[in-house]
Amino acid sequence: MPPMEKNILALDLGKGSLGMALSRSGMFVTLLPNLRFKAGDYEEALRLLKEALLGENVEHIALGYPTYPSGDPCEMTPLVEAFAPKVQALFPKADLHFVDERNSTVEASALLHELGQNAKKQRHHIDSAAAGVILKRYLASIGQD
Repeated sequence: MPPMEKNILALDLGKGSLGMALSRSGMFVTLLPNLRFKAGDYEEALRLLKEALLGENVEHIALGYPTYPSGDPCEMTPLVEAFAPKVQALFPKADLHFVDERNSTVEASALLHELGQNAKKQRHHIDSAAAGVILKRYLASIGQD
């Protein structure tokens, strides 16, 4: 059995926010606060990301890869593709993996709703919850679920 992957960061990039989730153990998922930035200012997103994860030993990055339900590229696909090498530069020793993020926000919203959070309460952390879904998908894809 291969060694367990640890220190995995999951990211869900939006137009003006970046959801983050982290697994230090390779099993448990911790949602981190959403990062908010001016819509389209991905350099600010990177600065906030670097600041938020200062001192974290990130070994793997699971970056949500957006597509239409058909699997075809959507409006966010090229933005994520352009963002990926910049994230990789922040964590040069980390392995970056694209993870299908289709319906991750819907799934995250349903989970938060089960926890008693209505849409208004979810607004401030739905992106991090979606990053948590992306992280769980990544863990499942490598047999660590």
